[in-house]
Amino acid sequence: MAAVAMTAATVATQPPAGSSTAPAARAPQPQPILPITVSVLTGKPETYLGGMVSLTAAVDQRFGATAFSIVQGRGGGAVPAARDVLVLSSVLTAPVEPGAYVTVIGEVVRFEPAEVAAKMKGGAPELPAEAIAKYRGRPVIVATSIINGAMTDLAKRLPPPMSPEEEALSRQMKQIGPGFNALRQAVTAANNADAGAQAAALNKAFTEAAAFWKGKTHADAIQWTEDAKRESAAIAAAAGRADWDAVKASVPKLQSICSNCHGQYRERLDDGTYRFKPALAR
Repeated sequence: MAAVAMTAATVATQPPAGSSTAPAARAPQPQPILPITVSVLTGKPETYLGGMVSLTAAVDQRFGATAFSIVQGRGGGAVPAARDVLVLSSVLTAPVEPGAYVTVIGEVVRFEPAEVAAKMKGGAPELPAEAIAKYRGRPVIVATSIINGAMTDLAKRLPPPMSPEEEALSRQMKQIGPGFNALRQAVTAANNADAGAQAAALNKAFTEAAAFWKGKTHADAIQWTEDAKRESAAIAAAAGRADWDAVKASVPKLQSICSNCHGQYRERLDDGTYRFKPALAR
């Protein structure tokens, strides 16, 4: 019987006639970040082209708002030709100061203005003609992080201040996430008292979060909030009567409702926080 089952399974997994038998492409793996120095990069640039690097160096010159060069150290005097490295960023939330040390993380590319502009998708800084001529063909770093002496990442956009209603919504979301995890743990442990209490707390939080959507035209979000209130109330009631079948049926529904709303109306910013995201135009 085992042999028959194995044969059937093998047949079932065979691709249809004429289809490709090539394995599915794997998702690209994140590149390792190699710690190096400016002198190592300028000495053997071909070794690092296309790779991610991290280096700490002194700022030498600034070229506009979001581009600057770095050197191995500040010993005084002019920097020898080809001993500095150009750093390009889409944003700098504060200027870097010549002579100050920064840690730069980013991809090493060979500097050709058109190619760099395409890679940075419209975020490439405008450089003076003399800088373009100086660095053309040389290795430059397209930065993802630029960390100054205060440990601030200057390449990350600072989030705008939240409105009072966004702050209220954020407080509710910070309660709902842990509350839902606590609910799942209570359900796993078959603790009806705890499950009921957690579901009731979630229902209260959803009721308060619903105030955020008043006056807005996002009908789907309003409906999801009402659905979340309904499911959390159903879980609390089912837990009160120890109806675990009903509880276990409602928990995935509640999770799906939350996921739908988060996917549409929440976004993660550069600083790791989540904010309200207006719906895309349809």
